Amino acid sequence: MDYNKFKNNQNNGTNNEIEKSNTGMIVLLRIVIVIIILLFIAISGIIFMNLMNKGKKDAEIASENATTEEIVTTEEDIATIKDAVEELNAKANGDAAKIPKSSWMSGKVLHDFHFTDKTISYQKVDPDIFKQPQADDGGDNSKPEDAEAKGAWDQVSLTLDSVEGSINLSTPGDASKTTQLTSTYMILVDLDTDEIIAERDCEKVVSPASMTKVLTVLTAREFINQESLDDTFTITREITDYVDENEASAVGFLPGDEVTVSDLLYGTILPSGADAALGLAMYCCGTEEAFVEKMNQKVDELGLSETAHFTNVVGMYNEDLHCTMKDMATILSMAIQDDLLRDVLSKRIYHTDIKYGVDEDGNPLISEDDDEDGEESEESEEEEEYDGYFFPDGIEISNWFLRRIEDKEMDGNVIAAKTGYVTEAGCCACSYYEANNGKRYICVTGNSFSSWRTIYDHVSVYRSLTD
Repeated sequence: MDYNKFKNNQNNGTNNEIEKSNTGMIVLLRIVIVIIILLFIAISGIIFMNLMNKGKKDAEIASENATTEEIVTTEEDIATIKDAVEELNAKANGDAAKIPKSSWMSGKVLHDFHFTDKTISYQKVDPDIFKQPQADDGGDNSKPEDAEAKGAWDQVSLTLDSVEGSINLSTPGDASKTTQLTSTYMILVDLDTDEIIAERDCEKVVSPASMTKVLTVLTAREFINQESLDDTFTITREITDYVDENEASAVGFLPGDEVTVSDLLYGTILPSGADAALGLAMYCCGTEEAFVEKMNQKVDELGLSETAHFTNVVGMYNEDLHCTMKDMATILSMAIQDDLLRDVLSKRIYHTDIKYGVDEDGNPLISEDDDEDGEESEESEEEEEYDGYFFPDGIEISNWFLRRIEDKEMDGNVIAAKTGYVTEAGCCACSYYEANNGKRYICVTGNSFSSWRTIYDHVSVYRSLTD
């Protein structure tokens, strides 16, 4: 009995130990399971966060790619954007955005000269009050003695009165006196701001006379380049007859002369040669009429068609040939942006490529007067008698306006210029001026009674910028 009880007690103890052991294992398993679950959750969280970060990065990369694509597209469509800008400019400048992309003017600055509250408007005047007995015939055919004119005008100190539009002159032997600009029409523009600094009836439609030739060479530039300057053109009898019949200024070319395009360009501007201008037009378009159409096309491209129109390449008076001082400022401002035209308009002296009185080797041609003994030698009998021009270095032509104004004291230099004269327009001129402070200006004047007075109108206007 006692033995059985002992066995039972022993078995119970063993069972208790087993139960305790099982309980420990269960607790351990539970702990392991919890740890596994926690690790799983942690790993899942890490994976989830990585996935989230990757998605965010992918989104950022996609966004960057999209932006890059937009930039690439913008670069590819830059021409379209330029067209849009030109269209906006067209709304602001009227017809001004009609310049074709194939034109040499494409990409150049098309100035839009405008009035401001600071623009000085000079009083309109009757030009007759300035006229004096010694008045010359002015313009491109000034008398030789006019070039020798001396006196107080050569040493004037001028300042512009913003109210009266006058010039105060301080001259040697004369304390001071006041007179007005002799030009009936005038404009002074700032090329850096497009502002009209001063003006006198600058939007009046008038005859530009030979200032027309600035548009002539500007139009011709569409047909010529540096390589074509050596091309030749044969002067026709029609051209020389036109010069004679109209008593127009000319280089002096003769019928049959083979002249270069360079001679035609410089000959059109420096001596204001009608023969050169007509030859240039015919070289470019075959006829003057066809070339004039191109000139008016240029006027339209520059946005000037409402007030400017041209009927010939010379500037000969015609009631349908007209523009304003403001129009001419725009035309000149475009021309000086081209290297070739700027050189033509700024050249003081030029010698033509065509030479007279010499053979192909540059040797003087022999006439019967060349024989010292008064008898023709056998050699001279074989030579054709020559009694024409003798310009072995070519005809020397010059821009009289630039040569006359270059010694006048100003705080800068007149770089380029073109004059004009017909009875109906009086003496006129357009010039481009660079001040010592870097500023750039254009002045255009019209209807003065004298070529010298025209020069001093420009001198006084430019001096007024610093006085």
